[in-house]
Amino acid sequence: MALVELQDEKRWSALHRAGRIQSGHFLQSWLWGEFQKSLGRKVFRFADGDSIAQVIELPLPFGKKYWYCPKGPLTGIKNNEFRIKNFLDDIAEKAIIAGAMFLRIEPDTKIQNPKFKIQQTSSIQPKCTSIVDLAKTEDELLKAMHEKTRYNIRLAERHGVTVERYIHSEVVFDELYDLFTATAGRDKFHLHPKTYYAKQLVAFAEPNPVILGAHTPHVMTFTARHESKLLVAAIVMFDGDTATYLHGASASEMRNVMAPHALHWAIMQRVKERGYQYYDFWGISTGDEPSWEGITRFKIGFGGETVCAPGTFDLIVNGFWYSVYRMAKKFM
Repeated sequence: MALVELQDEKRWSALHRAGRIQSGHFLQSWLWGEFQKSLGRKVFRFADGDSIAQVIELPLPFGKKYWYCPKGPLTGIKNNEFRIKNFLDDIAEKAIIAGAMFLRIEPDTKIQNPKFKIQQTSSIQPKCTSIVDLAKTEDELLKAMHEKTRYNIRLAERHGVTVERYIHSEVVFDELYDLFTATAGRDKFHLHPKTYYAKQLVAFAEPNPVILGAHTPHVMTFTARHESKLLVAAIVMFDGDTATYLHGASASEMRNVMAPHALHWAIMQRVKERGYQYYDFWGISTGDEPSWEGITRFKIGFGGETVCAPGTFDLIVNGFWYSVYRMAKKFM
């Protein structure tokens, strides 16, 4: 089927639901594209009947740009590498017409022999993650955890850690962003501007399940406190049958009360109650990120399955400028 650019939300959402990817499915949802538009970015949505690719146009120095397809393409095709290859080749041709330097993709399977040269690059979204299957009973979930994780959950309960959830609250959001800022400064990670998180929470406000369906993409904020002090927070994305721990932050104080363990166990319980099958911890170390060792131990302690994608790749549609771009990155 010929490549088309879709403008119809219902058609896109139907194809989105039909396509499966183990982690990051929400990044190809219609709402994620609308959220990107709210940030001032151009978004293109391509389909060929079986596959979809939501592409975001992003700037580069010297007035250049590239196309980025986060956790995509998304496809309902199984074991048809030829069709997937042709689909990407057609999108790359569109990228040339738009003046993009390359098409960055994060496929769920390896792409074989594309028309354009393909180059593996640093991951944007997590390559590997830990996913908990919530079809188990709560007792089975606890049994599957590392014994230290179970102990810390019980310890948090004894300390009186409380967990609350919010759909959207400006008061809580201001407090939340302060915690994110402190965490980013302490742990030396990149933090989006405050408006980014605010727009995300608005764009993915919980839908009316009667009108839009119970599993329409949306977001919730969860916080854990001890004696009213905010100690840890998480922004969780719901999409399809999966809830994803998208953003998190924690205080430096009172780590002995084990608030993060209480938080994620409460999230898992809440997600399970709402009928979702999986809880995706959204990113663990692949061995190349030594700074992730602690957070990786924490996440896998909850007993999930490690799931890895092939990685992030660039389909190079302008060889000269791509070489300049790669050379410049070495000096940045």
